[in-house]
Amino acid sequence: MASIYEMTEEFKTLWQLMDDGVLEDDALMGAFDVAREDLADKLEGYCKFLKNLESDIAGLKAEEKRLAERRKVLENTKDRAKGAMLRAMKTAGEKKLPAGSFTVSVQANPPSLILDEQYIENIPEKYIKHPAPEVDRSALKDALQNGDDETKKALEGIAHLEQYDGIRIK
Repeated sequence: MASIYEMTEEFKTLWQLMDDGVLEDDALMGAFDVAREDLADKLEGYCKFLKNLESDIAGLKAEEKRLAERRKVLENTKDRAKGAMLRAMKTAGEKKLPAGSFTVSVQANPPSLILDEQYIENIPEKYIKHPAPEVDRSALKDALQNGDDETKKALEGIAHLEQYDGIRIK
């Protein structure tokens, strides 16, 4: 059986033959019927392939979620174990202690900032970060679709709408 790309070329050729009037209508319709049947068989194969891919993707997403949850549990366990080690070292008054093939030491981390004032309006402006401006794409789309002529004219050269075809499998 031909590939879907070859079938596409076959349909183009048939349409061209029809436009040129080279073949009789009966012969042309017969060729179209055969080509449609072949295309339907090929599309069924593609649909099955896509369903398998969708199933694999769903399984991978579920596995990603499961692994992320497992990773988080392990990270929390690691943090609790390190906290227990730190408390034990501080309680024992030790800064550095050999532990078999390891050496455990207590080290001061860089200082962390803790905000005493929780209301952002009380913090001086020079310490406030402002996010970069962001385009409201849905508002622009709505204006281009439903706005008046003046609004649409003001948006010329700034944004436009394009519509594409897609495949829906039922």
